[in-house]
Amino acid sequence: MTLALLVVAATTSFAQIGVRIGMDFASMTKDYDAYNSAVGLHLGVVYNIDLADALSIQPGAFFVQRNFKYEDVDETLKTFDAKVHSNWIEVPIVLKYNVDITSDISLDPHVGPYFGFGFAGKDKETKEKFFSKKGMDMPNFDMGIQFGVGATFYETAYVGFDYEIGFRNIADSHQTSHNGMFMITFGVYLPE
Repeated sequence: MTLALLVVAATTSFAQIGVRIGMDFASMTKDYDAYNSAVGLHLGVVYNIDLADALSIQPGAFFVQRNFKYEDVDETLKTFDAKVHSNWIEVPIVLKYNVDITSDISLDPHVGPYFGFGFAGKDKETKEKFFSKKGMDMPNFDMGIQFGVGATFYETAYVGFDYEIGFRNIADSHQTSHNGMFMITFGVYLPE
């Protein structure tokens, strides 16, 4: 049904492709509060489809790094930051409301679901792999909500600030934890 709506919208409305890159700061709630954010990278593409005068829908596809650090102790009892890296493919589908600030600058508050598919990662200190029965048996699927605001300059350059809240419990049956992530994104819309 959603795919059919996107196809109909794409054939009856103005659509534009955008390229995105940025930094993200992942977090885990509840039982994994010992994990602190470490900078990650995200990059991908979006497809902006106008639905009405100021309303558009924007599906996208992104490679996302969810990185963390935590304090560990070595054999000399010296503390150091250990790192955890995980890689995901995320598909957000946001509804945007475009507000013209000037003739060259517009803001777009937006909100919508995202779907995440984890495919690789490991704890750099313990060498445990993510998404593996032999390592950190974390679910490799997550979904949640993404919301934020972006600004477009001269209908080409883009900067955005977003936050994601995961709905799925990514811990085992004895713990509760959810993904979260703050993102700063830069990009361009490609010429029509």
